[in-house]
Amino acid sequence: MFVKTLRRTQWFFLIAAIVVVLDQFTKFVIKNTITLYDSWPKTGFFRITHQINTGAAFSILRDSRPLLCIISSVGALAILYIALIFSRRFIFLHWKSSVVALGLMLGGTLGNWIDRVFIGHVTDFISVGRFPDFNIADSSLVVGSILLVINLFRASGAEHLHESTDAADS
Repeated sequence: MFVKTLRRTQWFFLIAAIVVVLDQFTKFVIKNTITLYDSWPKTGFFRITHQINTGAAFSILRDSRPLLCIISSVGALAILYIALIFSRRFIFLHWKSSVVALGLMLGGTLGNWIDRVFIGHVTDFISVGRFPDFNIADSSLVVGSILLVINLFRASGAEHLHESTDAADS
């Protein structure tokens, strides 16, 4: 049981670290290769566009850096609590896909938190159609959240929602 828990924890932190490194690396490359507000290619459905966002998703809470830093910090702590403590009560949080989901969510939260704390805004660069620009951290948060919700729905119909053993890994 301890070995499985240790392995899950290692994967959780490894996935989060990979997301943070990939997010920060891509933002660094964009900031050093594409002029602010410029795009490559100039037109088209999919572009790489150097943008800054002083708010959260869809630019809500624009210019609210202290509040967004606090929200991100609380979010990261909540994800850590769910992954390391709360998961003892709910077996579906032991599933590999849930560990991946939580790792993606933590990595995405930390990736944007780093930007807000150290440079005052988040760098966005992925532009798809008319959808607001986003980055690797945003994508990780969305994918992780969707995956976790899917697992919650899968588990809600299963008998092992509240087990405290390591019996089932999906």
